[in-house]
Amino acid sequence: MGPLAEVFSRSTVMDLAGFAVYGRGVDYFRSGRVEPEAGGDSRLRATVRGSVPYTVELRAERGHPDWSCTCPYAEDGSFCKHVVAVCLLLDPDGMEALPEDPAPPLAVSRAEEVGLLADHVDGLDRDRLVELVLEVAEQDWRLRERLLAEARATRGQGPDLAMWRRRIDAAFTPYDDFVPYQEAAAWAGEVHELIDGLAELCEAGHPEAAALLAEHAHRRADEAIGYVDDSDGWLMGISEQLAELHLRACVEGEPDPVELAGRLLALELTSELDGFHRAAATYAGVLGPEGVAEYQRLVEPRWDEVSAHTEGWSPQRFSLREAMVGVALAAGDPDELIAVYRRDLQTPDVYLEIARTLVAAGRDEEAETWARDGLEAFSERSWQTPPLREFLAGMLRERGERSAAVELFWDAFVRAPSLTAYRRLLDEAGDDAPSVKARAIETLTDRVERPGDEQARGSSGPSGVLVEILAYEGEMERAWKVATDHGCDRRMWLTLARGREETHPLDAIGVYQPETFRLIEAKKNATYRQAVDLLSRIRRLARQADEPQRFEDILERIRAEHGRKRNLMKLIDQKGW
Repeated sequence: MGPLAEVFSRSTVMDLAGFAVYGRGVDYFRSGRVEPEAGGDSRLRATVRGSVPYTVELRAERGHPDWSCTCPYAEDGSFCKHVVAVCLLLDPDGMEALPEDPAPPLAVSRAEEVGLLADHVDGLDRDRLVELVLEVAEQDWRLRERLLAEARATRGQGPDLAMWRRRIDAAFTPYDDFVPYQEAAAWAGEVHELIDGLAELCEAGHPEAAALLAEHAHRRADEAIGYVDDSDGWLMGISEQLAELHLRACVEGEPDPVELAGRLLALELTSELDGFHRAAATYAGVLGPEGVAEYQRLVEPRWDEVSAHTEGWSPQRFSLREAMVGVALAAGDPDELIAVYRRDLQTPDVYLEIARTLVAAGRDEEAETWARDGLEAFSERSWQTPPLREFLAGMLRERGERSAAVELFWDAFVRAPSLTAYRRLLDEAGDDAPSVKARAIETLTDRVERPGDEQARGSSGPSGVLVEILAYEGEMERAWKVATDHGCDRRMWLTLARGREETHPLDAIGVYQPETFRLIEAKKNATYRQAVDLLSRIRRLARQADEPQRFEDILERIRAEHGRKRNLMKLIDQKGW
């Protein structure tokens, strides 16, 4: 056994790390995260591959263990999980087995346990308490930093911002320039733990420092968009957590409002994440009139320039507009909001926000006008207007104008017929739903059957919608006739065929046969299986109709036209046909 293995024995590593840290180090070692780089009898260097890479060194110095790790938690020499994982390289058979937890849970309730601990701690003398706290602080970087922050605060000293920035940078640094999906959760977990440490820094009496560091961390989070597979949305959660911490730190720290306005605007305009979206409104209580005015002074000329010389959507125009919206909301004046949006009335959501702001200000009549104008301006974008229509309908219902609310949804149905619009119309109609239902179906039928109106017919036109509505209402025979006369989409044809299998099997076969050939032409194993399933259905229906030859003819055609598709033929042969 070499000097390293002697000084980093299992019992020594356990004592230095503690049970919890030792267990996490074992997990890292078992998952193959340790990559040795160089070493000898008295020195070993390795990289521990986590969501970020950390370099660990083990040294035997005059018969004593010495170590280092580049992770933020071991910056002051703490024995971290990465060091444990490298120690396991020295004697994996002797050290990998997890020890028994030396402190099994007491067989008492949680309340009793807390009481027992409180009584015990209350009886400890000062020296023993100091010893215990320092011992735990050596293992827990967050506790150590919190105690240091509190100590510095009592002496009127600030935290080491340079050290904290290095810690933030280390937490955000990716392994091998990218954080893949499999590592993203672990990466985000370490970042969230770091943010918790920043929160404790704020609690310890350093809100100004916590705010500045949260801003630095948010910029690093924004950069991480380019190197993290964020399919699960970790970065949005990180952004939100940092923004909440920053606002809290600003409230507690009472920063200079003019200086804060400049910092907030820079964050809002340069970040793709939403943590500082409409910051002037979010921070209005911190900024006060002076800070909001400074925010407006900084952003308004840029907004004037962009809105005067650009049209349509662009990232810069959108960011500046949202910053100006934040200023208007902070002022609490709907007219300021309207003035901003008049230059950018590009979506129904804009009309909706204006209307809601006017209602909050007690200007209901103007709110209704804006809502109606928005519905009219975007009448051709039926997929974008439902929230605006719901808002206006709510206003009408509150005034007791139920029939006017129904007419809103009637107008939506007539302009853009769909099953969704039909169902919403009936919901609004309430007790009048039967008469409204009859009126809606009659109106749609007249449109479909109107001579010369070819746009009303076909798979994607009103005829398809009429078929869908009739099927929804259970009028399958009538739906079949409309589909036969005027058409509907493939999905509805299959639905109608299912409904006619028992009573009109040959009609169903007439739908399934072309669908079978369509699936075969897709030339994929999955669609081959679907085609064979349809063939089984056709075979059953042909026998049900006493015309088994219908199935045999279809099968013969498939063999003649597609016999070279071996995977398809294999599936058919397995059926024994």
